Amino acid sequence: MAVAFRDLREFLAALEAQNDLRVVCGASPDLEIGAIVELNHEKKGPALLFDEIQGYGPGFRILANAMDTLPRALMTLGLPRDAALDDALNEFDRRLASFQPVPPELLATGPVFENVFQGDDVDVLKFPTPLWHEADGGRYIGTGCVVFMRDPDTGLVNFGTYRVMVHDRNTVGLYITPNHTGAIIRRKYWERGQSCPVAISIGQEPMMFLGSAQYFGQKRGVAKYDLVGHMRGSPVDVVEEPVTGLPIPATAEIVLAGEVPPPEVEARDEGPFGEWTGYYASGTRPEPVVRVKALYHRNDPIIFGTPPLRNIMVNSHFGLPTEGRRVRERLQRAGVEDVLDVVPLSIPGVVVVQIRQRYPGHAMKAALAASGEYMGRFVIVVDEDVNVHDPQEVFWAIGTRCDPATTISILTGCQSSALDPRLPPEQKKRGEYTSSRAIINACKPYEWIKDFPKANKVSAELRRQTTEKWSDLFAG
Repeated sequence: MAVAFRDLREFLAALEAQNDLRVVCGASPDLEIGAIVELNHEKKGPALLFDEIQGYGPGFRILANAMDTLPRALMTLGLPRDAALDDALNEFDRRLASFQPVPPELLATGPVFENVFQGDDVDVLKFPTPLWHEADGGRYIGTGCVVFMRDPDTGLVNFGTYRVMVHDRNTVGLYITPNHTGAIIRRKYWERGQSCPVAISIGQEPMMFLGSAQYFGQKRGVAKYDLVGHMRGSPVDVVEEPVTGLPIPATAEIVLAGEVPPPEVEARDEGPFGEWTGYYASGTRPEPVVRVKALYHRNDPIIFGTPPLRNIMVNSHFGLPTEGRRVRERLQRAGVEDVLDVVPLSIPGVVVVQIRQRYPGHAMKAALAASGEYMGRFVIVVDEDVNVHDPQEVFWAIGTRCDPATTISILTGCQSSALDPRLPPEQKKRGEYTSSRAIINACKPYEWIKDFPKANKVSAELRRQTTEKWSDLFAG
């Protein structure tokens, strides 16, 4: 069972108790904080809490690198910091598979209301919002944020993590990729001629961020608060935000509340921003804004900063490699049998699916199910004897089992994003966010699999016997 942190501060105290938190005083929000965060990530340093930031008084803080190592990720989930990776992933899967709704608990008030500002008193500029990357088009207060909306058709409260750029004291930009749930919800309001009510939490306990950023997968029709409550082992305490009526975390550090008018009413230039793809891919163009009507924050508030960092093999925000679990869940829903493992070789772009072939067309069935991955480029399917965690073995399978003329397939019109650096500029201008996919079947041909040459490799049984007899040679 998870051990829930009631708020971000309790999580910080746990990090400090493990000597895994460092306070950094006197850094500049103009690129310096962003550079420190990226370099600290590269060396797998401690979580960083920035205070006494240049140009701002003490107590206006930024937390970064909060969960980007495996021990910190495990701690977030209530697991031992020294848990084995396989054990942690199995527990993560077990918890997701055993989902039972744990609805939020509505409170009369909470620490988020320690400081309340409305109307002309709203001033987003009071917070030390960094210029995270050198070519960013502005300052992004929302990177590890949680954006709340209510679907006008179903009444279901949704939240997601979308980037939030500061325009002025009471206006922020809200960029959402068009096919994401938040973009669909706000379009429903616009089609009614209405502005979309929205609340944005800028700092919250880490499990809320994980649920918002889809680390727990996409469970259509499931209330996200219920899912987060299940994963954390206790209900999320919420309060009703007065302007929008939306439930927000009672212990949130900072919350902006207001409305998103239709883009034909107001839109402002947004971007570019150094995104998780490793590029400034979306450019600068008019995007919807949030007119902030109310601002709430705790005493000594903390911005939860998760600026995207280029990281080819794992997500830079969370140290537990769960990315393949989402694809595996899609394969299960599609009824693909005998899926042994799913490993991304690049995030985004390349995913490897390992199967135990059972019938003709099994490999293609798996590949088609996996090809719907967001911003995917290549799906590679391999047999059970290929170590999918070793890129060299994967390329060996491609080089020896894939016939380019007959076992590579190209799909077109697949879902992509404005963040895709490979989409031509004219296509982005049309709002046509689609791309192609390549399916590489690197499995042995099923029709003559028994006649396929045997691989020159130590058998599993001989490997076991040898390592047991010569354990001193293979220790560790």
